[in-house]
Amino acid sequence: MRKLAAIGTTALLLTAGLPTSAWAADPVAPTDVQVAWAGDKVRVTWNDDGAANEIWTRYPGTGFVETSGRTVAGGANELLIDRSRFMDLDRAVIYVFARKTTGENGPMSPSVEFDTRIPVYPIIEDANLLADGSVQLVRWKQPAIEDKNPNDPLDRPASDTYLGAQIAVPGSPVERMPIPAGSTSFTVPPRPRPAKITLYAGNEWREASLSKDGSNGPWLERAVEVGTMTPSFTVPALGSYSQVLDIDSTLKSNLTNISTLVHLQARPNSTAPWKTYGRYDGNVREPFDTHIASLGGRQYRLWVLPSKQITQSSIKLTPAASTTAKSSKTIAWIYTRGIIASKARAGRMVNLKVNVQPALDLKAALQKWDGKQWRYVRELALRKGAVSIQFRATAPAGTTRYRVLTPAVKVNGLPVLATSTSYFTLTVY
Repeated sequence: MRKLAAIGTTALLLTAGLPTSAWAADPVAPTDVQVAWAGDKVRVTWNDDGAANEIWTRYPGTGFVETSGRTVAGGANELLIDRSRFMDLDRAVIYVFARKTTGENGPMSPSVEFDTRIPVYPIIEDANLLADGSVQLVRWKQPAIEDKNPNDPLDRPASDTYLGAQIAVPGSPVERMPIPAGSTSFTVPPRPRPAKITLYAGNEWREASLSKDGSNGPWLERAVEVGTMTPSFTVPALGSYSQVLDIDSTLKSNLTNISTLVHLQARPNSTAPWKTYGRYDGNVREPFDTHIASLGGRQYRLWVLPSKQITQSSIKLTPAASTTAKSSKTIAWIYTRGIIASKARAGRMVNLKVNVQPALDLKAALQKWDGKQWRYVRELALRKGAVSIQFRATAPAGTTRYRVLTPAVKVNGLPVLATSTSYFTLTVY
């Protein structure tokens, strides 16, 4: 709000000893001071005896007075005042003074009182991003202004008060869309993102300035910021059954300081529906873990839910988003395999122990390396993924390499590949 200078009461010049004939006659007070609109300006007119005039705008009850202009003697009895020079107050009066030849203000006449109120700045309270990309402004707050000078000469029809949505997209001109009078919601069609939507309001005087939240609160403008959310993730190509698959995820957005809920989804193949297996709080500041147990070969994706984040200054909206599908295969986790006494005399019994996940009844194979290739030794019948057997260490003396091979299986319809262990040894002496 402009800081206006207060103009005090004009001092009277008291002079003694001058002959009466040296004084020019004082001008008479102007009459019939009228105010009316002339385009975007206030036109002040009056009648006078040809004297020069000074025009003030006074705001009764506030002490604020502003000199709005002057006219010369014999000039037109008219002054145009730009509407932007008026304060947002309930009462204003135009005073037209007749100026004396000595340069002082003489008698004056006022106009009728009129108000110069502008609408309250509208604050958006809620908004939704619709499926087609349009933005619905659900509701906004804009208290009505009471007209304390009804039917004054500068009043205009209520239809002259307007409200609209303003859309700013980087690299494009600001776009304005009027909101029909009486509307309680408004939908902004899809626009490129990021987009910033605010409201504007105005009347015959000018457009509203920002509102204050309480007498000492900050100036407020809640903008709807519409952006995008782009997820990405890394999926290991191979995992061990029941072990953690280190899926690391990242979110990027063209909005700042925004977070949303992220679903890790999986399916057995490209024709099956997606199913959610993990829910995570994702943010754009840093990568986050979306780890999951490897339970068979599957396809994975990140599904980012639509987000709405409301703060004092903004409502941030982003649509749902998804990564493309990435596949990961699963092998068995053979967490125990080997001969307990890895060195034994010829003819002694040794123990072979194997534990496998998935814990199924299955037939594995014990193989040994003959120097050129792996050869079948015997079947290992696992029950619930475990077997422990004894066999005799036979001559000739030396060290032999062994390994265990599990077959391909399906667990709950998901494939677990045939899996071989690294080798282990038995030394016979």
